[in-house]
Amino acid sequence: MPTKIDDPDRLDPALLRLAAILMVGGMASLLNTTIVGVALDDTRTALGVGAEQIQWVATAYLLTLAVVVPTMPWMIGRIGVHVLWRAGLLVFAVASLLCGAAWSTTSLIVFRVLQGIGGGLILPLLQAILATAAGPRRLGRVMALVAVPGQLAPLLGPVLGGMLVDGPGWRWVFWVSVPLTVAALLLSWYGLPDSVPADPRPLDVRGLLLLCPGLAVLLYGCTRLTASANTLGAWVPIMLGVVLLGGYVLHAIRRRHPLVDLRLFGDRSFALSSALTALAGASIFGPMVLLPLFYQQVRGSTGVETGLLLAPLALGVMAALPAAGWLNDRFGPRPPLIVGTVLAAVGTLPYVLTPGADDPALSVALFLRGVGLGLATVPITTAAYLRLGAGDIPGATSLLSVVQRVGGSFGTAFLLAVVARRLAADTPLVQAYGVAFCCTLVLSLVALVPAVLLPRRDPV
Repeated sequence: MPTKIDDPDRLDPALLRLAAILMVGGMASLLNTTIVGVALDDTRTALGVGAEQIQWVATAYLLTLAVVVPTMPWMIGRIGVHVLWRAGLLVFAVASLLCGAAWSTTSLIVFRVLQGIGGGLILPLLQAILATAAGPRRLGRVMALVAVPGQLAPLLGPVLGGMLVDGPGWRWVFWVSVPLTVAALLLSWYGLPDSVPADPRPLDVRGLLLLCPGLAVLLYGCTRLTASANTLGAWVPIMLGVVLLGGYVLHAIRRRHPLVDLRLFGDRSFALSSALTALAGASIFGPMVLLPLFYQQVRGSTGVETGLLLAPLALGVMAALPAAGWLNDRFGPRPPLIVGTVLAAVGTLPYVLTPGADDPALSVALFLRGVGLGLATVPITTAAYLRLGAGDIPGATSLLSVVQRVGGSFGTAFLLAVVARRLAADTPLVQAYGVAFCCTLVLSLVALVPAVLLPRRDPV
């Protein structure tokens, strides 16, 4: 891992340049995750397949991430973080080209698996590189900077995806990320110093065979939960995943160098941050699927209109991010996290109490929710690294990514299942979504418990 950049407090040009270079790659990966869903229906029509088959285009990418992310600490130790960053970008760029050139559903799914290998490395590596380079005293401000692409992607993705689908066609939904990825790859040769592999430990094969398949089948079961609630198609993979993950826990606590070190949970800040990450995955990523469906199904908005109606959320997050980074570095993660969680809950209330309100009123609420999420997102990430050494950061980043994906998958499946079950009970559409948003509100409030238990300020 790279060494820390000189001044422990100042955001010097070298650190800012590193953050900017990594942001380009992060934007390419994040834009891909928000833009592809817009094109699935047109892709299905063009390839002449059913809805069940085309969903594997999204599912294959998600399952590949679950397999790749846990192996990241081992790969960093073997080949070095910056070589791995460039390899991830190269694989992602080539796979994006192939996805756009796919001639059948099968070929597209295969290329999406390849794309998931590259995409699964980009975001965890971005966090690992910056956490090591910035150190705890600057991490909040740096993470606030690199969080900007994460907030622009949900805003730009649906709008850009709708324009590409209506214009040159669905293939360009994949090709549009290629220039960004190539630019990130070229910039990495200019601005990222070479890194030397620091920990060439042997691969934990048994852990690999337990953890990666366990995560994959668990997430697959979550994706099937909405369509197959209370059926074997959803619950068998979920239970199998739980059994495999339980086996990994028993294995990891006895092995000196497991694939992902669960002993990191022994650190209070990391354990609480992990709980917050899981809850945030459910209460943030779930609504990111729920909100577009709400505007499209309840309000009858088009894809482009939905993207514009969701703009206040992204604008609120971006408005709050600078303050979130400064508050985190000045007072520690606890104060901005508590305030942000409360604001996000307040911004969700109109969708619970008056989901049929006019769009301007909901836009104000959405902006307030965005401000709350902006204040909370940075502290959730930085709290995990408060007391960890540089050697623990790759494993911590990998573990947080796993927790976030599991929480996000469960949250998304749970909220969509709530809507589906309410509709099956002949509940009016607007009320069904109101109940789902109420569940989002509860998840947000539950997050206050670990937030209150976090340290008051950075101990460094």
